[in-house]
Amino acid sequence: MSRHTKELRTNTPSQLEILLGQSREELTTLRFQLANRQSSNTARVTTLRHEIARVKTLLREDQLRRTS
Repeated sequence: MSRHTKELRTNTPSQLEILLGQSREELTTLRFQLANRQSSNTARVTTLRHEIARVKTLLREDQLRRTS
């Protein structure tokens, strides 16, 4: 488990939802910037996608924990 995941686990589900929304917005903005050649930071796209996946995984784990 990465250090970042451990930090994310300390957040509440509502905080994770907010972080998920912010990450998705940033990813959308970055994709438009890359398409218009306003940014050259292609590695950030991968980082954001991984972060979104981590947050979604933690939200799903919490959901499963509450239903069992």
